[in-house]
Amino acid sequence: MSLSKARVVPTALLAKRDGRRAPDENREIGLNLLGDAGGFAHAVSRNQVSASLQLQTKAASPEHLYELGLTTAAMGFHTASIEALGDCTVKAPSHGAAWRKLAELLRLAGDDSRANAADIMAERAGVGAAKWKPGRDERTAGRLEKAELGLREILAGKTTEDAMVALRHRLLEEPLDAAAMRLLAQMEAVSGDEITCMRVQERALDICPDYVGVRQDYTEVLVHRLAFPSAAPHTARLVASEPDNAVYRERHAHVLMNIGEIDAALEIQNGLLREDPGEARYWLAYARAMHFVHRQDECVQAVRQCLALRPEMGEAYFLLSNLKGKHCNDADIAAIRTHLAGNTLRPNGRVQMLFALGQALEQRGEFAAGFAAYDEGVRLAIVNSRRREELGGDEPAVWADDQQIQLDGLDANDVSDVAGAVRRRKTVFSPENFRTRLVPAFRTANSDTPIFIVGLPRAGSTLTEQILASHSQVEGTRELPLMGDITRDLAMSRLLVTPDVYPECVLDLNRKQLAAIGEHFIERSRPYRKTGRTWFIDKRPWNWLEVGLIYLILPQAKIIDVRREPMAACFANFKQLITKFHHDLDGLGRYYNNYVSLMEHWESVLPGRVHFVQYEQLVENTEDEIRRMLDYCGLPFEEECLRFWETDRAVATPSAQQVRRPIYRDALQQWRNFEPWLGPLKEALARPADA
Repeated sequence: MSLSKARVVPTALLAKRDGRRAPDENREIGLNLLGDAGGFAHAVSRNQVSASLQLQTKAASPEHLYELGLTTAAMGFHTASIEALGDCTVKAPSHGAAWRKLAELLRLAGDDSRANAADIMAERAGVGAAKWKPGRDERTAGRLEKAELGLREILAGKTTEDAMVALRHRLLEEPLDAAAMRLLAQMEAVSGDEITCMRVQERALDICPDYVGVRQDYTEVLVHRLAFPSAAPHTARLVASEPDNAVYRERHAHVLMNIGEIDAALEIQNGLLREDPGEARYWLAYARAMHFVHRQDECVQAVRQCLALRPEMGEAYFLLSNLKGKHCNDADIAAIRTHLAGNTLRPNGRVQMLFALGQALEQRGEFAAGFAAYDEGVRLAIVNSRRREELGGDEPAVWADDQQIQLDGLDANDVSDVAGAVRRRKTVFSPENFRTRLVPAFRTANSDTPIFIVGLPRAGSTLTEQILASHSQVEGTRELPLMGDITRDLAMSRLLVTPDVYPECVLDLNRKQLAAIGEHFIERSRPYRKTGRTWFIDKRPWNWLEVGLIYLILPQAKIIDVRREPMAACFANFKQLITKFHHDLDGLGRYYNNYVSLMEHWESVLPGRVHFVQYEQLVENTEDEIRRMLDYCGLPFEEECLRFWETDRAVATPSAQQVRRPIYRDALQQWRNFEPWLGPLKEALARPADA
């Protein structure tokens, strides 16, 4: 059975020669990149392959066609990849791997019938597929380094886009050139296309597993995306390759801390400090770890050591100001003001200094000056965030352990974008669709039961998690990025037809497919879970957007919406620096209204599926509210939940210290200290939701 007639583009994209080799002499590289490119190079731009490329296909071997198909797919030339793989399967019907990749790409193109046919052919290939060996870039580390240097020399002086065009042309001719892949991936990252960057890096590691440079780049992207379980084996491999490399060890410790391997992470951090006690960055990482495990005295000492080495480090002041106990003294406030008066701070450091100053002044009762610092910090954070997006760069997260916000492709600073997402969800998860098209997955034998705590940050989610995690049958984990991963995959599941098909694509999923997605969530959660308890918590606040999908893929799941009084909730977010979630007062009010609007929709279409907790009631009537939560979850009441502050577990949010003591009421009305300046917030909250 041939799929060659199903090509999405009429042109075959093939190399000029059949070879499986990857030249590493600078002269030959130069000829390939510049000598015969001409006008052709400009046709190889993002998401387009010029129809003028009428390259011959007859001389190309199945091996070369397969490697070309994989490389063009990684670069984002999906239609060209479909054509190359289609030609490969015509020449080699036993090439099972080519059939499988072809099926994957045809699904992206929305051609499910031919994708199913390709899957059948892959199964039929059977034993015969073993003769088709994957291609490799066999160059040694030294030769790869030489090739990289040669490419950089050739590309010097070119614009980023022209350099990317040249590298893509290179890879069309030599689809096993891992050095060209590394440089292209770096440029894709700079241009803001992180998905293509990762795919090219993964392709480079497939053909050259010992390419340390690519693995290092890849781990940086994974950490940036909070994919810590995926990053862990890569950081471990880097450390194994160079056990004395401090950068690799530091990154590995960060990853281990974020998957709960705290003892191993602390062992590495202690080793780094012993070897280089003059490195301020190590002291800051250690301070965060001490805060994480509630060793506050050691946290403060580490911050002080950090500031002694680098007095301008905004991250250190920000952490110090977030610790309860007024640790920012008069000298600290004076130092912060001196730094802010100068022009040596990097943009993100200035934002952190402003928020630290706001916290310190608020603790001293200087509310007007405190609000001014917060307000300036918020405005600068918004400007910085938009500037980074325009430039395609990023700065390290302040609360990188748990607050690196990724709203599944949404712009956290664009309220209209959130409003649009809410409207789309209301349309897809409508009463009519729940009656006629949306049926939850079949229950499986798996007894794992996630408890999702949703809402806005700073609304009581950490307290709720600590209470439930004090139960003998429940494990507290952290803010898991898994639902974001799932919705991102769904959004891209018809990439060649439309760039974002979620949530509309949910209407086409059957119960078996929904169950598979739910099982994927459970399996991906295991690296974060350490106790073997079947009940576990995901407190990622942004899952309020995905209640409908959670219900469909995990019908056994429990969902708890923790909501704080609007003025208190919004102002708490205004004055807490959370990476990539910066709003002015008007934006926060609009965001809150969109959130409430969608939660009301979920209650109307899924009555009783979400348990509502009013934070103020949890504070005033703690035992009654805890009993209600446990009843909803189907868990017996346990006294330990009332003494939640005694539960010894790591907490990696700004609320870490609040949950280490009994419930207190002094924070309920803190926003009133700033009421004279909160008029725009009141006005925004009084308006109807955008969605």
